[in-house]
Amino acid sequence: MLKCYQAEMIKNRHTMAGRLGILMPLAVIALSIVLTKEYVVIDSYNWWYMGLMSAEIGIICGMAEERDRRLKNRGILSLPIRMRQIWDGKVLYGIRVLAVSMLILTLTTAAVSVGLKELFKFTFPIDIAIKQQLTAGVILFASSLWQIPMCLIFDQLFGNAVGLLLHVTSYGILSVTLSLKPYFMAVPGSVAARLMCIVLKILPNGLPAKPGSMTFSPELLEPSGILAGVLSTLIWFFLLWGIGRRWFERRVQE
Repeated sequence: MLKCYQAEMIKNRHTMAGRLGILMPLAVIALSIVLTKEYVVIDSYNWWYMGLMSAEIGIICGMAEERDRRLKNRGILSLPIRMRQIWDGKVLYGIRVLAVSMLILTLTTAAVSVGLKELFKFTFPIDIAIKQQLTAGVILFASSLWQIPMCLIFDQLFGNAVGLLLHVTSYGILSVTLSLKPYFMAVPGSVAARLMCIVLKILPNGLPAKPGSMTFSPELLEPSGILAGVLSTLIWFFLLWGIGRRWFERRVQE
């Protein structure tokens, strides 16, 4: 498994895949600084987990599979290893890129918020503490891992463009609608947006999670939702990983 992961690292070393993991979180922070200024912290996180993160994962997974699929998997079929290990390597590479992105987003946003307050005396309408931001980064990472095997499956079934469009569209719809429902933990696409209501006090629509905001209800802030949401998405992650590795092995050997 580790050798396959290292091979994926080498294959994607000089491609846009790794660079996107750095550039996309920086881009969303820069955009929020330019467009919203004092709402930079809120919008950096909200724009990320409501849209750009799912797009990044879809693009990275597509790039990780593009070279092998272009060769009709002939290159990997000649290797003296089981094809499920190839799948494991791609999943691990996706995890690495997502981890780098979340680290950059969290630390840079925290640094920007501190810098604006200390150097430019900014007053944020909603002041999100550094501890909250660090917690949000860890939770977003854990609750978004399921997207990696899902996107790899979509890319194998439908190709890069259709797979990306299908994932981003379905994720956007689920995160806006079902994240506000009591059964949000049953649908992985709705979990991250719901958990940010609890941790960052931000609704999926970007408004503060407090009375008077559209779509707000006190149940959205229930702390028990964090454990339920994270556990459910981790279960989905390992389930999709296991299903994907077995299905991929049969598919490439047909």
